Amino acid sequence: MKGSLLIVLVFALGILTGYSGIMGTLTAVSDYSMPVLYLLIAIIGFEFGNKNLIPTLKKITKTALILPFLTIGGTLLAAVVTFFLLGNHPLNDYLAMSSGLGYYSLAPLLIMDFKKASAGIDAATELATITLMANMVREITSLTCAPLFKRLFGFYSPIAAAGVASIDVVLPVIVRTCGNSAIPLAIVQGVVLEIGVPTLVFIFCSL
Repeated sequence: MKGSLLIVLVFALGILTGYSGIMGTLTAVSDYSMPVLYLLIAIIGFEFGNKNLIPTLKKITKTALILPFLTIGGTLLAAVVTFFLLGNHPLNDYLAMSSGLGYYSLAPLLIMDFKKASAGIDAATELATITLMANMVREITSLTCAPLFKRLFGFYSPIAAAGVASIDVVLPVIVRTCGNSAIPLAIVQGVVLEIGVPTLVFIFCSL
């Protein structure tokens, strides 16, 4: 819980710092965010490969292959429920937006590109904005609530909740919450969903 609160506090500090304009002349700092993330993932990979690679790979079961599709199914089911609760957009739009699966940097761009011809630029912009916010909330929730998810719903829930981000941003939190045995599951899910996001978004935007 302390780790989750720290993440929220650091995120809030970043928002306040950006809003205040203190970093206005240091915007190049953001260019280092991805290298730092890659370094963190490399450190996790080093620890994993140094101690647990072969034993863990031998323990991979069908769950590693099934989990990504359960994640997709659960996400799309939630979109259907949301459609019946709100219903202010066609069902295929809800399914397209949910198909971002946590990929907030790509999914909104895809939806904008696919929908602007058929729905118009204003509608496409609205859908892309909703997609961006929904997937950002998913990632932040996964970062902050992983221990709670594990306690309430079990070992696999923090991985499923992370969606695509299980392979990068949320991976350190997943490892801290579930242990190194979760790494293969998280990586397999991330790879499958990386492929699935553009495919699903295209399919539902085309309906």
